Amino acid sequence: MDVDSESTATSIDENTENFCDNPTRDTLAEGLMGLIKPTVDQLDERVRATRISQLELKQCIETLCEELKKISDSQQSTVDLDNYVKKLINAKQRVTVLSNILQNVQDRLNRVHASIEKETVKRKIILNNTIEDQNALEHEMEFLRRLQPKFAVEIGSGSGIVVTALTSVVNDCVYFATDVNPDACDATVETAELNGAAVSCVQMNLLSNFRDKFFDVVLFNPPYVVTDPSETVGRGLNRAWAGGLQGRQITNQVLHNLNTSLSEKGVCYMVLLKENNIDEIASLMCKNKFRTEIVIERKIRGEHLYVAKFSRIS
Repeated sequence: MDVDSESTATSIDENTENFCDNPTRDTLAEGLMGLIKPTVDQLDERVRATRISQLELKQCIETLCEELKKISDSQQSTVDLDNYVKKLINAKQRVTVLSNILQNVQDRLNRVHASIEKETVKRKIILNNTIEDQNALEHEMEFLRRLQPKFAVEIGSGSGIVVTALTSVVNDCVYFATDVNPDACDATVETAELNGAAVSCVQMNLLSNFRDKFFDVVLFNPPYVVTDPSETVGRGLNRAWAGGLQGRQITNQVLHNLNTSLSEKGVCYMVLLKENNIDEIASLMCKNKFRTEIVIERKIRGEHLYVAKFSRIS
């Protein structure tokens, strides 16, 4: 799940932060300002033109007032002031209209500037999260290269983006994916082919048809949302997010079978929600002789997410 967020790369023993230069940050900043600047410039130009018109009208009114004063001072003859009054009324109406326009434009400018400030703050948060995530992922990529996995799999691959991305990290590895949805299997294969990767996707439930201790790397973004157990059944999209009690109905099945699914050197990366009770999961996995590490932690609107890594305790 991708959304606006705050993340840290932490482990149970250690929490590290390493900020570095990121070309993506500058590109995003330039792109954002490039989209907003034309609108701001256009509004500024309209405000400038309106102010000039207002000054010109003010000068006209002052000129008319001076003429009226001269007429009043002379008192040599009765003067029909109706035309001057009409001009003043018309001028006043025009000034009122222009003032309203100017106020509306100013309000729009204020909203634009407020929006820019808000987006700037959001962009900084996103960029900081991206930097932290990249640092954590770079560390894990180095770990995976040293691991030299021979077989890797993503459970519930959906679109296949995650397993396809993994193919660029380790080359000498055979990649599999599984999903209960045949459309998801087709999408996974298509995503891999479009990116020049080779991924075999099998329609099955979890890893039920693979032999024991086969995989060196297992990836799983489970349906982790806390729901009623009845919502986890069926063939609808609810199976992609409904996690049952504690959001762990499917997660527990995979964790319970990790000892069977993973090779002796194997690792499992899994997305978890705070409501899944990370400490309880870590305690249960420890009893099963597995270490739990938090690779990435991210807070987004309505969700506090973790990427946990499970590996055997040697």
